[in-house]
Amino acid sequence: MLDRKDFKFGSVAKGADATLRLNVRNIYKEDIQITNLGTGCSCVSWDEKTYPIIVPSGKEIALTLRLDTIRYDGERKSAAKVSLLEPTLGSAKTVEIPVEAYIRKDIVLAPGSVNFGAVDLGKGAEQRVAISYAGRADWKITLGKPVNSNLTSQLVEKKRDNGLVNYELVVTLKPETPLGGLRDQITLVTDDINNPQIPVLVEAKVEADIVVSDLQFGSVTAGQTKTMNVIIRGRKPIKIEKIERTKADESFKVKSPQATATVHSLPLTFTPPNEPGPFEEEFFITISGREEPITFKAKGRIVGSAAKNP
Repeated sequence: MLDRKDFKFGSVAKGADATLRLNVRNIYKEDIQITNLGTGCSCVSWDEKTYPIIVPSGKEIALTLRLDTIRYDGERKSAAKVSLLEPTLGSAKTVEIPVEAYIRKDIVLAPGSVNFGAVDLGKGAEQRVAISYAGRADWKITLGKPVNSNLTSQLVEKKRDNGLVNYELVVTLKPETPLGGLRDQITLVTDDINNPQIPVLVEAKVEADIVVSDLQFGSVTAGQTKTMNVIIRGRKPIKIEKIERTKADESFKVKSPQATATVHSLPLTFTPPNEPGPFEEEFFITISGREEPITFKAKGRIVGSAAKNP
């Protein structure tokens, strides 16, 4: 049910946004409840605060354990507690999972992570993190490359004076990053003999700046027209230049609006040909100022025309 036996944060910087996830999968036929989440130390806490948390049969949820790197430093050992209940049988138990971390007070991150927030698809973004070190005068970060191919990073040394060393980590989210959430980390490798690696959390959510959904016409009769509205939503006002499709016949008809708006509702009229069976037609919407068209599909099934009475 639980996908980890321990929480090992490793060595983290002061002020770092340090979190680990626990996936809980319900392998039983009945729903289960997470009735409480606890910890053995205030140095760690769960992001989830409202109970019970229902885990339906066959489903999986993710819980987030957060390390407090602001109020605490040094070695931390504790336990994370998950209380589970199967209501039908009244079976309850609490699972304790060991937690280990070492918070370095000689290295400080500001901000504590790279959080791009919501980014428009195709736009890309850049974030910077200041890294401060107090200790050896010759201390260095030797490497800081991301594993995720949608990220690039650069380390710039900003200051070195009497054992105080400052770097700036510049992280770029590539424009070709696909839709959806991104959660990864960049590992900073230092020349320290002990605890040379420092993780930096990277998060982003790539969203479409223009959204249009496929149309489901359902079952339609050959020769009988049916009209449905194509809803096109933009974060900013958009102007539609033209709407095209792969076929040149007149079975689908739609007009491009003249107005500029954040939401367009376009009537799409379909006159099914006498070709019974499933259909799927792709449309291409050209938006003013945008190189790539937005696409959507019209889907359904054509049934034969009704028989006429003799």
